[in-house]
Amino acid sequence: MDKLKFVVIVGLVGLGLGVEANASTSVSDAYGQCKAEVLEKFGGDTRIAMKGSKKYSGTLTVKLSVVPEGASRQRLLCKVTNDALVLTDKEGNPLS
Repeated sequence: MDKLKFVVIVGLVGLGLGVEANASTSVSDAYGQCKAEVLEKFGGDTRIAMKGSKKYSGTLTVKLSVVPEGASRQRLLCKVTNDALVLTDKEGNPLS
């Protein structure tokens, strides 16, 4: 019985560590992808800051504060699903 208990505990600990490591890298990877997309769209002098993130039903949403050069601050949402990326304004309308 002790051997079975040990195997179960080791498996649960390994699973927990794997999930936490995966979750921490996915937000930073998504932010990097979103930042590159915003810089391409608005230009290299754009200031970008991440204001939050949320994961729901396999979609990671990153909330960004974007200040293009010579323009006012905008809030954008960047939705990442299975390497597909969509930039939207705060009302959810996609940016063309």
